[in-house]
Amino acid sequence: MTKLRDFKNEIKVLDIEALVQKAKALKVNIGDLILDKNTSKLKDLKSISKKKKELARVLTVLSQKIMIEQLEKVSQVAQVPQVPREEKEEKSRDTLKKGGKQ
Repeated sequence: MTKLRDFKNEIKVLDIEALVQKAKALKVNIGDLILDKNTSKLKDLKSISKKKKELARVLTVLSQKIMIEQLEKVSQVAQVPQVPREEKEEKSRDTLKKGGKQ
């Protein structure tokens, strides 16, 4: 249980580039394990599923960090001052009194 918790804490601290590298390394490791399994060299078959779960955890944290980064960029760009509702209503009434669009 503590190993899993340590692993989760370890990957949450990493930046996006490090997570991408870790995911690539895990994919290669899984491929090697599958190859070993097919050539009857692998004794512990559960190691493949364990590595796949690790990869899933890494990819989940990676996607979360990418989404957070995108949302931060959007929130910085979208800081547009809003016109109070009363001013909008006054402008629309003035437009209607004048007979159409300005």
